[in-house]
Amino acid sequence: MSCTENESGPFVVFFLPAVVGCLTILLARRWASAQVSNTSSTAVSRRRKIIKDPPIKRPLPTITCKMVAPGSKKSSGIAKKGTIPTCETDINGKHIGRPRLPTVVPNTTTNGKSETPQPPKHIPFPYVPQDGELLFETMSLMFTLVATALQFLNMYRTAWWLPSSLENQAMHFYLINPHLVAFIVTLLSRRFLFSFSVAVLRCFVAPKVMPHATIAARMFILGVEYGALAYCGFFLTMKHSFVQNCLLFYPCIIYVILFGFKSGPFLELGHTEAPMHSCSHEPAQVRAEVEVLRLDFNARVKKILFNSIIGAYYSSFIPCCFVQPYVHYEILPAAQQVCLVWGALCGRYTAHLLPATVADTCHRAAHHLGRWAPLHPPDPLGDHSEVQPWSGARYWWLGARVRHGGSTYIAGTTVVAAEPDNAHHLRFFSVFSNPPALLCLLLCLQLSLVLLQLCLLFSSLAWNNFLAIVILLFINYYTLFKMTRDYFIAWRVYKAENFIFDKNGIQIPVS
Repeated sequence: MSCTENESGPFVVFFLPAVVGCLTILLARRWASAQVSNTSSTAVSRRRKIIKDPPIKRPLPTITCKMVAPGSKKSSGIAKKGTIPTCETDINGKHIGRPRLPTVVPNTTTNGKSETPQPPKHIPFPYVPQDGELLFETMSLMFTLVATALQFLNMYRTAWWLPSSLENQAMHFYLINPHLVAFIVTLLSRRFLFSFSVAVLRCFVAPKVMPHATIAARMFILGVEYGALAYCGFFLTMKHSFVQNCLLFYPCIIYVILFGFKSGPFLELGHTEAPMHSCSHEPAQVRAEVEVLRLDFNARVKKILFNSIIGAYYSSFIPCCFVQPYVHYEILPAAQQVCLVWGALCGRYTAHLLPATVADTCHRAAHHLGRWAPLHPPDPLGDHSEVQPWSGARYWWLGARVRHGGSTYIAGTTVVAAEPDNAHHLRFFSVFSNPPALLCLLLCLQLSLVLLQLCLLFSSLAWNNFLAIVILLFINYYTLFKMTRDYFIAWRVYKAENFIFDKNGIQIPVS
């Protein structure tokens, strides 16, 4: 019986490749088994051999050990203090080699607790995208400029829609001082101009020359800013009273008190990247890292408060201070505008400078730092044998009791490297031992701001108040989204971390 072309088609398409594939797999497995049997096995190969040939079906042959004299050539890789057996195992007639050297057991005290406890382990934190510096400064500038325009609208609005009105515009633009507007715009756009200049320089300047180009751009922007502010301030001081001028330049004194005469915080927000954490085995290095992270966190909080207050001050409060005496406006909507702008800027800077990655870095350092709790009464059992003087050169384990500064303390976490009476260490551990709680607090504050604006939106009757609240809600929605994302990511990550700790029998650090 002859096969036609149509009859041989399915065999060629389906069965022939399957047969060739099976033969290839069998030959590859046979070649791999031969290679494994011809070479000395490692720890991984021995583990695979045991899994392949379990002892229930095929018992392992006996292992013969040969004692090698210390100092001989065969023991060149072994210490000369004493004798260490080298085992040779014949499985299927093949040489296995020497076993792995035993691990060094840490020293133990009389209580059976380790003198050198293992440092805590961390689980990797996922990548959370953040806004770039130029994008953040652009959105912040647009928000503050819109807030300034809305505040001028609250003060200089007109009833242009009435038939008997002589105005055909929504605002009395001729009453707005142009030098005041120029002063506010120049001051609010300082960081945007610098970020834009640096972004343009990165496209045309080599990386080696970039630091010098950044310094030159900083000096140029500073000269432009100071010149424009001095020019506008001169005309403002000539037309307005001394009290108004003091209110205009009052934040300069606050800036000098907080940052000194440095130009960096004036043009750069800084602290955009999360600090790095290094798992150290030295308690002194752990405390030094905690001190660096603590100062970094305090600097971030200081910048959040200062920049948010300055943004709300110049965009919403200064226009009210320079209004003409004969212009009457509603004080309550203007004050409401100042508070809403400050809350929106505060949430925006917090979401940018205190993301979940910064909290995770501080959380890892808090794991290494640990916590001491004062023991009251100092020694309830009257046993002074276990109470030791505190030493900063070693780690302390859970339940250890030490004396420091005339008081007795007990370790409240698995590993403790903190100083017992250091309030900074205790506060750092209390804040960052549970980062989801901190992120949840920030999220609740931002959610409260959004709910407050929604309540004001439904209760406001004036069209300018309605418009101001609606526009301010957009930036608050974006901030709320970022905070919600950070909180849920951190909550899932630390929930898995706590599950691993519970499974391994490790005490979870709590505040």
